[in-house]
Amino acid sequence: MKKIIITSLLLFAIILFLFFITIGKAFIGNIISGRIHLPREHIGDTLTMEDGQKFVVFRRLTVSGKSKDADSFAIFKVRFKFNGLESGTNKRLSMIPAPFLIGMRGFREKYWTFNEDTDYFQGIYQWESKKIAEKYPDSFIFKLMTKRSAPGTLSYEIIPNTDLSQYIKRLSFGQKRDKK
Repeated sequence: MKKIIITSLLLFAIILFLFFITIGKAFIGNIISGRIHLPREHIGDTLTMEDGQKFVVFRRLTVSGKSKDADSFAIFKVRFKFNGLESGTNKRLSMIPAPFLIGMRGFREKYWTFNEDTDYFQGIYQWESKKIAEKYPDSFIFKLMTKRSAPGTLSYEIIPNTDLSQYIKRLSFGQKRDKK
């Protein structure tokens, strides 16, 4: 039992160390400057995706501040099923990687969404450019997501030159999900 606790603490310390080496400066700067926001707008909205699947927004995260021209923005969409845990648990745990996102160069916004019919989760991100969005699959966060997803369920796409707020407006049409 002691060995498990020591191993867990050591693993936590290593992750914390890697966090501060890779993105700690940007994370701390964003927190101190008040650039981090969890907007309530669109929470509960149903997004009808291009393939007809419906996803409900359950969380948003934004990093405000200076950005490049919105015409150069890129959207990164990832869709997958979590392996081994119930959807409610995964919704709660999905905020754990947020500090890593906040510290990544070029990250601007993320929508967390869930399809109640298929149990698929979908993340829709705004990056400052296609070049930055293309680097996301090499990140620690994405690799963690890949490990936690059910085999064969993870897919993603990059939509260049697209502003996330305009994209979401096209998908949502202000629909709110029915309360059960």
